[in-house]
Amino acid sequence: MKGIIGSMNVNFSERYDEEDDIYYVSFETGEPSYAEEVDDILIIERGMYTNMPTGFRILNFHKHKVGGIRILVKKAKTAIDKMEAEAEDCLEKRTAQAEKTIEKYITDKIPA
Repeated sequence: MKGIIGSMNVNFSERYDEEDDIYYVSFETGEPSYAEEVDDILIIERGMYTNMPTGFRILNFHKHKVGGIRILVKKAKTAIDKMEAEAEDCLEKRTAQAEKTIEKYITDKIPA
């Protein structure tokens, strides 16, 4: 399926690779990504620049029952939520540091 809008109002695509038995979900950010293994079944893709989730993969997809897939999707959501919270916290810290640095520069370099 292509161009589906999920409950987060984010375009995403999904595909199943039958040969390798992998289910891929991409949030279609266009950002280059790297893979981070959550466990032996779930891999989260994170953006190279933003470190935000850009998708996920479920390995051995066909071998899991429907209930197991629902659990894996919930696990993916939990992992993604955690990553987003960590990124938000990091952004707040960086913003505060930038404000302190600019304020210090103005105080030290620009006469009153």
